[in-house]
Amino acid sequence: MKKFFTILTILAVFATFAIEDALALKQPVKEPNVSGHFYPADAKKLSSMIEQMIAGAKPFISENHIYGIIAPHAGYIYSGKIAASAYKAIYMKNYSTVIILSPSHYHYLKKAAVYKSGSFKTPLGLVPVDSAFTNELLKNSRYFVYLPEVFEKEHAIEVQIPFLQKSLNNFSIVPVIISDSSYPVYEEISDILAKLISERDDVLIVASTDMSHFHDQKKANAIDKTTLSLIADNDARVLFDNLAVGNCELCGAAAVITLMLTMKKIGVNQTDILAYATSADTTNSSTKRVVGYSSVLYSRSSKKTQNIIPEGGKDMLTETQKSELLSMARKSIRDYLNSGERQKIQTNDALFLEKRGAFVTLKKNGMLRGCIGRVVADEPLIKVICDMAVEAATGDPRFPSVSKNELDSIDLEISVMSPIEQITDISKIKVGIHGIIIRKEFASGLLLPQVATEYGWNTEQFLEQTCVKAGLNRDEWKKGAKIFIFSAEVFGEKK
Repeated sequence: MKKFFTILTILAVFATFAIEDALALKQPVKEPNVSGHFYPADAKKLSSMIEQMIAGAKPFISENHIYGIIAPHAGYIYSGKIAASAYKAIYMKNYSTVIILSPSHYHYLKKAAVYKSGSFKTPLGLVPVDSAFTNELLKNSRYFVYLPEVFEKEHAIEVQIPFLQKSLNNFSIVPVIISDSSYPVYEEISDILAKLISERDDVLIVASTDMSHFHDQKKANAIDKTTLSLIADNDARVLFDNLAVGNCELCGAAAVITLMLTMKKIGVNQTDILAYATSADTTNSSTKRVVGYSSVLYSRSSKKTQNIIPEGGKDMLTETQKSELLSMARKSIRDYLNSGERQKIQTNDALFLEKRGAFVTLKKNGMLRGCIGRVVADEPLIKVICDMAVEAATGDPRFPSVSKNELDSIDLEISVMSPIEQITDISKIKVGIHGIIIRKEFASGLLLPQVATEYGWNTEQFLEQTCVKAGLNRDEWKKGAKIFIFSAEVFGEKK
């Protein structure tokens, strides 16, 4: 009997250790608190809503590497389309850590609150917290503190996460809440962030903010125009001073100031205002009391890459390589239509692994059936082509998604792009060799080289049609619009 109780005691000790180990391994899960209010609680409806918003947003055209964005945090019916412009710019890029800087709508904080570990939950699943990064922040206890209760009701972080889940793969987040404070505090916090990310290209910072609140449309537009102009100048001190006297309004001012300071300290040299609207614009509602929303992008010039297509020279891709890329693109579409998932394509071809921009065009009976591409050369060519093939088949807002039965009747065409070059002299444009990109304020449009050839346009007609594609007047290329050119190696299944 004594031996029996000894065994029971040992088993009880082991059971105690097992329970303690299980509890130690259990990580906190931050449950959503505005699911079903700010965005749909149903995963399919939420996924579809975000996909449609991103597909409908105008593409941002740049070869720069993106380090930060500003995105609004209202309910999706109000600000979702504006947020989508920022998330389209980072769509399917490689970020392993996303720092989300947020204001607090419920607590006043003397320090920046950090969610230490565990994960955040949305209807689309769990997103892990980068505990290694948060621990580094918490080592600076003078400025950062672990206060999980501050995050319980906060929506400004939560509403960014579903957009991130639909835009990125395999990432973790660093949730940080910052209250309004003094400028020196923002300087110190940005110093710490810059030190931690200065040697990394896989970190994105998201500043979550809305703009002016509850003015009439005319006054809101005026205030927000001033705010956006100061953000575009990337002078955080001037913006801080104007916020202090009421010339500008941002509910996430602390997050935006911290982002701007951090971007400058890591050498970011380009700020682009992607989109702006008020709640009256997005919902066709009253213009008497509106809220402003904007999306902004921070980027830095990337390293120049060797042009894959020397103008007037022979093709850089062999016929075998072209055939392989077309086959992989078609397989990617078929796999996605069958499974709903993007399949990873394996290759040992060094050229396929080079970072290039590319477009995939679908045609049916000689008519356009879809065309989506990526200008920025920040992903391996094979990944860009396979991703853009799926997007052209399912994400071009001008056409319904390609069906399984329809795919065999569609021809694929691929355009592998050279780096883009800004020009001021239109005589540099060689019709039939160059594609054109035109950008002015929030508008941008791109036409591939083969389009001008197909329609028989001359240089001015090509410029005019690119303006039309951007939603601009035909002659805006003469009135301050930025003009970019690129060449492309074009090949397809149909000779």
